Amino acid sequence: MTATGVLICGHGSREATAVREFRVLAGQVAARLPQFRIETGFLEFSTPSIPDGLEKLRQIGCRNILVIPGTLFSGGHAQRDIPAILQAFVAQFPEIRVRYGQAFDIHPDFVRAACERVSDAIDTAYGGIAPEETAMLMVARGASDPEVLASVRTISRHIHIAFNFAHSDVAFSGMASPLFSSVLERIAEHDFRRVIILPYFLFTGTLVQRIYDGVDEIAASHPEKQFLKCPYLSNHPSVIDGFIARIVETGQTGMVMHG
Repeated sequence: MTATGVLICGHGSREATAVREFRVLAGQVAARLPQFRIETGFLEFSTPSIPDGLEKLRQIGCRNILVIPGTLFSGGHAQRDIPAILQAFVAQFPEIRVRYGQAFDIHPDFVRAACERVSDAIDTAYGGIAPEETAMLMVARGASDPEVLASVRTISRHIHIAFNFAHSDVAFSGMASPLFSSVLERIAEHDFRRVIILPYFLFTGTLVQRIYDGVDEIAASHPEKQFLKCPYLSNHPSVIDGFIARIVETGQTGMVMHG
């Protein structure tokens, strides 16, 4: 029986730690789906490229390939850049059937992972500070697409409902407003005893570190408040669950690519 291949596509990064985290995640997905041949490919900065990943699956005999955009939201990379690469590949190898999956956007498994990152941060903090004395700030990458920004705000609302904080807000590290630093400063001026900062990112990188550094700077100016820095999503078990669910879904209903 011909093996079905899966290519998990990442953006790529100049930071080795981010690339290593991506590969660890893909390895954990592969360990739970031994019936598939799973490879990775990157758009830029890292190797192998997406075309190289597709070619590796082709050479090992995969005639059905499921392609998963390993991105949180359906921005330009997921909607345009990756499909263009897939169309070129199918035009060259029409005997191979490629199905393309969706980005994760407002995915229940990813929302669950974010909630558990928040819960873990609270559990390890000192002091019994109540939700009505707590504010949460979720920070995302930012985008020019209004649908992406709306998805970020919807995820924040889901988390707010789960914890019933006194206040929840959204900020962006760039490309959209409001910016992280201005929102954090505004929240810090209010009388919340605890401020929780959740970076809604899959992997580490310069932007995540800037967020953490910004929190430290504000915290130094407000020693009377507790500032909690949540981990980013990374390979949380629910994130792995989300990738597996997306792979299964793509095999059933993914978009068939044409050259």
